[in-house]
Amino acid sequence: MPTDKRGLLCEFKPEELKSTPEMREWFTGSYPRFLDDDLLEFKCWFVNQERGTWGALYIWKSAEALDDYVNGDVWNKVVPEKYGCKPTWQVVEVGPIIAKTEIKVAKDSWISE
Repeated sequence: MPTDKRGLLCEFKPEELKSTPEMREWFTGSYPRFLDDDLLEFKCWFVNQERGTWGALYIWKSAEALDDYVNGDVWNKVVPEKYGCKPTWQVVEVGPIIAKTEIKVAKDSWISE
């Protein structure tokens, strides 16, 4: 069954990756901005210390919302300046979404330590 929802899968490869606890703190700083965005249905940040990368999977409620984000100033100016590199990214079709817990507080959102 087709959906209007669209996913954005992005990955950053900075020259030097911060520790996972530092990355979690960094992500937590932008948590409220995304929590309050009515057009974003889901976002999960990730860190891969072995590969020296980090990134996120976003699920937007519509292709238009995703397009507005990736063509906007935040994605094209603020994000690269804040993180010191541009991400590689792709738009993906999303399938069924399973979310067994609703999380609305950043400190409760980390799955593992």
